[in-house]
Amino acid sequence: MTKRFLIYFLLFSSALFFAQETQEINPQLANGSFVDEVQIIIIENNAEIVVDENQMEDFYKAFFIKPGTAFNGVITDVAINRIKEQKNVSAAYYKLYESPTGVGKGVELKIYVTVSESDLDKTLEKGILTKNGGKDFPLVYESDKAQIKLFLNGGVGLYNDVNALFGKGKDFTQGNPVADQPAEEGTRFWGEAFVEPGISAISKLGKSNVYAYGEASAVLSGRNSSDIYSSGSTAYLAFERLYGGLLATGLGKNKDITINANYGRNYFQLNDGWLFSRLSGSSNAGDRGGVYSSPRSTFQKNGNLSIHWKEFSLSGHFIEPQELFKDKQIDTNYMIATFNFNNNKNLDAGISYIQTSGGKARYGLPDGTIQKKGMYVINPKLWLSNIAETGLFLKTELAFQGHHQEDMKSLAWYTGLGYSFKNVKSTPSIYYRYSFMKGDDDQTETYERFDPILTGGLGNWVQGLNFRKVLGNGNLISHRIEATSWLSKSMALSFDYFYLQSDQLNNIGGLPPITDLKNNDLGHEFSLTLKGLIQKNITLLGIVSYTLPGKGLKTAFPDSTPNWLTVQAALFFNY
Repeated sequence: MTKRFLIYFLLFSSALFFAQETQEINPQLANGSFVDEVQIIIIENNAEIVVDENQMEDFYKAFFIKPGTAFNGVITDVAINRIKEQKNVSAAYYKLYESPTGVGKGVELKIYVTVSESDLDKTLEKGILTKNGGKDFPLVYESDKAQIKLFLNGGVGLYNDVNALFGKGKDFTQGNPVADQPAEEGTRFWGEAFVEPGISAISKLGKSNVYAYGEASAVLSGRNSSDIYSSGSTAYLAFERLYGGLLATGLGKNKDITINANYGRNYFQLNDGWLFSRLSGSSNAGDRGGVYSSPRSTFQKNGNLSIHWKEFSLSGHFIEPQELFKDKQIDTNYMIATFNFNNNKNLDAGISYIQTSGGKARYGLPDGTIQKKGMYVINPKLWLSNIAETGLFLKTELAFQGHHQEDMKSLAWYTGLGYSFKNVKSTPSIYYRYSFMKGDDDQTETYERFDPILTGGLGNWVQGLNFRKVLGNGNLISHRIEATSWLSKSMALSFDYFYLQSDQLNNIGGLPPITDLKNNDLGHEFSLTLKGLIQKNITLLGIVSYTLPGKGLKTAFPDSTPNWLTVQAALFFNY
């Protein structure tokens, strides 16, 4: 099995340096993602001109989309419509790309504006409710002041795991209420599918620079047979997005202040997802039938207020994740305040304060528990891209964790250094990251195990697609090597290698079989991921991941601990 995987790896990874441009992504898949960079490209007489810094400042004042914000398709659509209103603009549209340097693992927004020397008809009304009728579907109505649009997302995937959970499913799922038939040694093969219809709307309020906006959707998901935890087929229907907000632009003496507020079921991510990922807002296992396709990711409660001025932003957030069972809610919620600076060039720096403000969750100790409510985190970050115009990039964050009522002190940090080969046709990048999350020393009175809160994100903070399911991210030291390149402007191929170790042998807080480790070596994982648009509205995701358990796991199961292979293929559609 190992030799076969290495052969596949060599064949796939040899393609990394024979590609071009950066990976385009569908906007519906990017809602809530971190905006790393914004570019405006003027198209005039078939020539493309990237606007300069001064023109970008004018754009930020007028169109309220800036680096460091969370991407929202509804707001971006209105900004594009306002651009279309400008004199001599004949067309305007945008595209999203994954960040080419790897910094932030967010999105790069490129806005294309075609200008004409002649006077143009600025009648913008269109949609199903206008004379255009059904030919504008799914656009219900659009004018220079408002937009109402239907959307439809969905996906279908096939998943094959060999020796899932290292063949020890019953041991690793003790006390897990959804695990009525956990995987043992052998193969599990199943399919998952979901569909999410919804509607979005935004409208200017009178003659002001204030907009009201919101979205509503529901997800129907299911699987056809047993996954690695649960038995049989299932289907589940529930609300997904359901939020409203207000956006005020052009405020202040120089018209350069923007205020955005919203509340409801919505996406949220802090920075690149190290502590709060947009994919960790909801649960998808058990009866929801989406344990691998992850159709649900909005937070059950999500209130946001942000103020943007020039390169600075100040934001406050209240979030509570959606839990799996209504009768077993622990209602953990968080308050977050963030101050950030982003110059839309090569510097992104900020600091966040996080407070666990409610809930019944508790941390396990060798001799009892302490409550999670009252835990706080101070989290500074520094991201640098294209250092000295070389293609070198660096990103680092630190998190000091303490508690207002309990004896708790912990620390976590990461530093990643990478290089983007800008002069190679493929624009490939290579990245190394060291990550440390402190474990609890059971010989001290202070509780020291770092709580990674709601970390996640495939290709970012899922530190081993397979390992994540048994190790989580607490008490963990990781070495990661990532190589990425683009096979076309819409298709990316990446290779990831993780070597994982525990900080402490005391692993209380981990899953039952490995709460008392005998060795710090947890193992190695190798992953190949192919991801991108195969058509405008269809995204392909293919993953092969092979995991070798280390001595820390093998000593917990001295009889046998087989290697774990997962092969996944999924298509996602977004309209």
